[in-house]
Amino acid sequence: MLRNVTDMDLRLLRIFSVVVKCGGFTAAQAELNMSQSNISTHISSLERRLGYRLCERGKGGFRLTEKGQRILAAASALFGAVDVFRNEAQELSGRLVGDLYLGLADNIATLPAAHIDAAIARFYRRDQDVHLHVFVNSPTELELAVIDGQLDLAISYFSRSLPTLDYQPLYSEEIGVFCGARHPLFAEAAPTLEQIKACDWIRHGFLPANQVLPVAPSRATATAYHMEAVVHGVLAGTHLGYLPNHYARPWVHDGQMRALHAQTLRYEVQHSMITHAGHPHSEALKAFIDDLLSEHRN
Repeated sequence: MLRNVTDMDLRLLRIFSVVVKCGGFTAAQAELNMSQSNISTHISSLERRLGYRLCERGKGGFRLTEKGQRILAAASALFGAVDVFRNEAQELSGRLVGDLYLGLADNIATLPAAHIDAAIARFYRRDQDVHLHVFVNSPTELELAVIDGQLDLAISYFSRSLPTLDYQPLYSEEIGVFCGARHPLFAEAAPTLEQIKACDWIRHGFLPANQVLPVAPSRATATAYHMEAVVHGVLAGTHLGYLPNHYARPWVHDGQMRALHAQTLRYEVQHSMITHAGHPHSEALKAFIDDLLSEHRN
């Protein structure tokens, strides 16, 4: 029976939370940097401390018990309270400390309008001892990570607005239709829209089905969730695909791909910064947001 909460209990609860997030002991090994047997030992220790089973594990897979679900919710509330305390304590210190979790869209380093590097440089000139964690993922995964509290802030193109998130526009990006050198249309000086539509396309899996595009492909036989995956399909010569003009430029320069009807088959997307509308911002996060906005207003 748990009569008082020790530092070891907090550590065991965090391990338990990671195991649940990963969906089981095996999947949690890499994130926890522990062997499966070591993780099992820690979870068993937590169960002994509490006096009941938190999860079922075995041939039937990993599953939380009803009490395990309630402990997970209580642990999340506990960690949230610790974060609030830490943030308030940081405000009194005058120096920015802690961890900052940032999520980005892939392949925006070549976008002239994106000043992420300048914002990071400005932030690191502050009086701070902050550990910055940077992740790159698809827009949908970034949204979910901010909602779940795994990221403090994310920047990408988001095709929808969710009520739990705050959106702040930062910069725009121009997208065009690209064809690889191995594709039959590459040698066509001016392929018709009918020819373009009839080709196999690699579509963006993070865009909604009702997204309005300059040309709607009739056949999407491949799906990509990152821009680099679109590049592979285009370079293969098997598919046409939408790519940011700045990102495609090196391959265009080398003659490996070209834009089709570059003046008309293009559209612009707005990249925004998102944060959770209901979560308090640490002083470090507030400072980083200020630096982002300052760099993108210049």
